[in-house]
Amino acid sequence: MSTIIAQPGRQPHPHGQAQPDPHPDAAARQRRDRLAAATAEDMESALAFLSMIDPEAFEIALTAVAPTADDAVNPDDAAAPDDEEPLPVCRQCGAPVGIFLARGLRWQHFHGDNATTGDQEIYDPGHPAEVTWLLPGEDPEEL
Repeated sequence: MSTIIAQPGRQPHPHGQAQPDPHPDAAARQRRDRLAAATAEDMESALAFLSMIDPEAFEIALTAVAPTADDAVNPDDAAAPDDEEPLPVCRQCGAPVGIFLARGLRWQHFHGDNATTGDQEIYDPGHPAEVTWLLPGEDPEEL
């Protein structure tokens, strides 16, 4: 007599994989590692499956990361206050300063783009950089 299941099912823990971590968060780390290795298509399929088998978990997961209308920022508008990062400036003169690895590990004054890439021109104002941090829009003269 033959069995109802024609082929054997998948092993719950295939041989050759690392043994489970005895740490209490091991399962969460394994899920994180699987998520990091997943492609966009894998993630989309997994979310579609989750939406069918556990709609409440799907809603919780999706609302945990989805931006709300209040968080949406128009690229033409100024950046949202939460997105503003402090910029390094010289306390003495208020000019932007940065570390340029090709020129050593010291703070230097520069003109140009405040991004990590772009056009910057390093110059010597006649004094060493005294670094302080300002949010965009703050006045360096108020230091």
